Amino acid sequence: MTLKKKFSYKDILYKSKRMAVLGLVVVFGTGIIVSSNLDKKDEVPVHDGEVLVDSLAVSEEDTQAAKGDFDSMRAQLELERNKLIATLDSTINNSSNEGEKSNASEEKKRIMDYMEKELAIESLIESKGLPDSFVLITESSISVTVDLQELDTNTVTKICDIVMRETGKSADKIIIQSKY
Repeated sequence: MTLKKKFSYKDILYKSKRMAVLGLVVVFGTGIIVSSNLDKKDEVPVHDGEVLVDSLAVSEEDTQAAKGDFDSMRAQLELERNKLIATLDSTINNSSNEGEKSNASEEKKRIMDYMEKELAIESLIESKGLPDSFVLITESSISVTVDLQELDTNTVTKICDIVMRETGKSADKIIIQSKY
């Protein structure tokens, strides 16, 4: 003998309510997960506070391989540095980590010092009647590219003297090269 279950509208009603509640839980859960991930896109990732930025990500080979005149090289260098300074300013203004702010401020100051010294060296070289030059200061060296076919010892000595006085760096950190 088999008992047949009696059809009841209450069973359907209770099952549909359970399905509706389950559906709402899934929808709300998905919404919370998605919205929390969207908020994290605009956040600056948390790290140890050390700003790891190269002076310009420009090496001596890039300087040697650069084509065009010194004005375009200066413009490109200034553009890259302005991007870097804007990033550092953003870090300084938006970071809640004091170590990160301090490192970004120090890096910005270092880059600004490099820019001032480069301009001063180029101006001094020009004022001494020496050929046009392009100066690039990095953490490890100072590169001076001169608009001369061939460099003589006298010109190299004068330029090296100017660079050493302005930067305090030793002669082994200074690279003087011809543009050609």
